Amino acid sequence: MEGWTLRLGLLTALVISGARALNEEERLIHYLFQEKSYNKNLRPVERQGDKVDISLALTLSNLISLKEVDETLTTNVWIEHGWMDSRLQWDMAKFGNISVLRLPSDMLWLPDIVLENSNDGAFRISYACNILVYPSGWVYWLPPAIFQSSCPITVTYFPFDWQNCSLKFSSLTYTAKEINLQLKQETDEVTGRSYPVEWIIIDPEGFTENGEWEIVHRPARKNIDQSVSMASSSYQDVTFYLIIRRKPLFYFINILVPCVLISFMINLAFYLPADSGEKTSVTISVLLAQSVFLLLISKRLPPTSHAIPLIGKFLLFGMVLVTIIVLICVVTLNIHHRTPSTHVLSPGVRKMFLETLPRILHMSQPEAAPVLGSQIRRSSSLGYISKAEEYFTVKSRSDLMFEKQSERHGLASRVTPARRPPPGSEESQQELLNEIKPAVDGANFIVNHMRDQNNYNEEKDSWGRVARTVDRLCLFVVTPLMTLGTAWILLQGLYNQPPLQPFPGDPFTYAEKDKRFI
Repeated sequence: MEGWTLRLGLLTALVISGARALNEEERLIHYLFQEKSYNKNLRPVERQGDKVDISLALTLSNLISLKEVDETLTTNVWIEHGWMDSRLQWDMAKFGNISVLRLPSDMLWLPDIVLENSNDGAFRISYACNILVYPSGWVYWLPPAIFQSSCPITVTYFPFDWQNCSLKFSSLTYTAKEINLQLKQETDEVTGRSYPVEWIIIDPEGFTENGEWEIVHRPARKNIDQSVSMASSSYQDVTFYLIIRRKPLFYFINILVPCVLISFMINLAFYLPADSGEKTSVTISVLLAQSVFLLLISKRLPPTSHAIPLIGKFLLFGMVLVTIIVLICVVTLNIHHRTPSTHVLSPGVRKMFLETLPRILHMSQPEAAPVLGSQIRRSSSLGYISKAEEYFTVKSRSDLMFEKQSERHGLASRVTPARRPPPGSEESQQELLNEIKPAVDGANFIVNHMRDQNNYNEEKDSWGRVARTVDRLCLFVVTPLMTLGTAWILLQGLYNQPPLQPFPGDPFTYAEKDKRFI
């Protein structure tokens, strides 16, 4: 029984103490907003000419993406606000030692800090979390936000580029005469001195790294435009900068390497023989492939006329070179299919393309056929000719005509000797000449025809060798040109590095390790 009584007493004490604590917080809110007549529409200043110091800091949680086409940077951040409101001070001893008061943001005065360079029309914070109020009157507000800010894209060195994006915060409600924007100040634990937080805060445990972009510098500073009046809303702002560098591995593997390989395939057109009929097909196929890659890249970049991206320059260089090679292939095919009946191979062209250039280009040449003078007639041919002469002098024309016909009809061959004119007479020589002349004329015709045919084929082969020389010459010219052009264009991107300091002319690094104490 005594145990139950003890438990009931403890429970009653806890309920009473909790109710008293709730009553103390409610009494504190009543004291601040009712008794002190707090008005959220008035600035927390004692005199009209005083300024409210607003400290700002930015904590980056995630760099979500950078859309080059829309020139939009999407980030997940926490915006830290802090200011002093003397109307919200209280004595902790009078209100149950309450050290912090959590209130909805619509109950207090706010400095209306907005993102000026917003790209989606959402200038204000979408989620208004509670505000922390301390007994000294210090107000602390840390709302989260996903901002889509404008980021001008420099496409000159794509995909080896780096970008300078920023998040610019200012108050569109109050001017520089009413509020003073400044960076958040912290105190060093070792020295006890205060310093401004001149960088974007990144918590390693809560930060999600982006797969495409690497953060190089993340400075923050207050900017003042002296060219405008303090009554203007653009006189002061606090800007947080993100200098980021693209990780080019994705584009190197998926775009750059295929483009280079396809471009160098154009050299195979000079190895293809002209009779294959595929020289122009290879060059046009490479040209179409480069056009497809150029179309893919154009969809990734903003439609700007200020600069041409680096990979676009490479593709245009390759397309111009391939177009020239198509023309060269057409000329080569024209040379290869030339014949002596349409073109004459001049001595100058023969010497240049069949003697000089092949020797310089180390081309293999066919061995020249030996030119023979008066050929010695074989003994067998002399025997055949003497027998033919004897045959024609012994046999008469009628016997020569009907000898074979008689043998086919089973008649015995006649051995009647022909009438033999006196040897050495004109009649004998004329008869012999008349008998041999048709055969000699036919043989001469065949020899002349074969000689003309050989000359025709030899000159046609010479035109083919000229075409091969042109192919080899173009191969030796195009390959170094393609290699040097590719190296010159791509090395520009490799040497395009972000600056060592975030701001030109300012040696300060704006990093956490380099603190500027006040």
